Amino acid sequence: MKSEELLATATRLGPVHLRVVDIPAALPVWRDAVGLAVLGQDDATAELGVGGKPLIVLHAGASTPLPQKSRDLFHVAVHVTTRKELARVAARLRASGFRHSAQDHLISESLYVSDPSGNGIEICFDTPERLASRAETADGGVSLIATDGTAHSGLEPLDVDGLLRELDSADRFEPPLAADAFIGHIHMRARSPETLMAFYLGVLGFRPHIQSRSFGLFDCGTDQRRHMVAFNIWARDDLREPPPRAAGLQHFTVVLPSGEDLAAVAQRLSHANLPIKQTGRALDLADPEGNRLRIMATDN
Repeated sequence: MKSEELLATATRLGPVHLRVVDIPAALPVWRDAVGLAVLGQDDATAELGVGGKPLIVLHAGASTPLPQKSRDLFHVAVHVTTRKELARVAARLRASGFRHSAQDHLISESLYVSDPSGNGIEICFDTPERLASRAETADGGVSLIATDGTAHSGLEPLDVDGLLRELDSADRFEPPLAADAFIGHIHMRARSPETLMAFYLGVLGFRPHIQSRSFGLFDCGTDQRRHMVAFNIWARDDLREPPPRAAGLQHFTVVLPSGEDLAAVAQRLSHANLPIKQTGRALDLADPEGNRLRIMATDN
């Protein structure tokens, strides 16, 4: 692919819009445990974010939670920029009593929780400096080699007690997330990841990262952030279509750095004969499995 057909390095993810059964029931997770501030709310929507910047928009009206192993959202990842900030979230989750988990991916440390509508949430702190190399194993798995030479699966449990030692007695964990938190990636369950990658790589212009059917993960991003949009096939034959009006992904946002970048993407979509709706500096469309996305341009 020619460089002019690739998304700009400064491409990032913007707000993620999710359907929920009940907004008030979702807020204790998104606001109190994750730590997002409510920026605006009415009967139909709640906009949450950090420092006045929207990250998540909840839309009421779903009639049922998203069942596990449904083709749709796996999780949306809110990334924090310090380990102490991750520790604050861990402390809030522990105090909340919500069911949650934690994993050490070597390239990141992550906390996981779901809202009452079944929308998966990851809170992630990137640690790429711990990774020396990555290779597929003979059984189709992935082996990550740390800088100290030890091998990791990337799926080890995170030492949460050790993480919480980032906080001292003077640290409070109630304040909301720091203003530099951001949407780092979005992860969906998929039926045909190769078809999806043909769209995200060949049409939109993302760069490939992991493309492994044996491992069950396909993802893509930019040179700056390699893991931005991901799809897994871990449910295999148990994967089901979500029921009508289920909770889940309404759409996610891809933010391009300029109008010129947006025009180039619009031209590639047109050449591929894909239906789009353009409103000003935004394109609304769906990927081959029906996941909705909005592509926007900003010159800021």
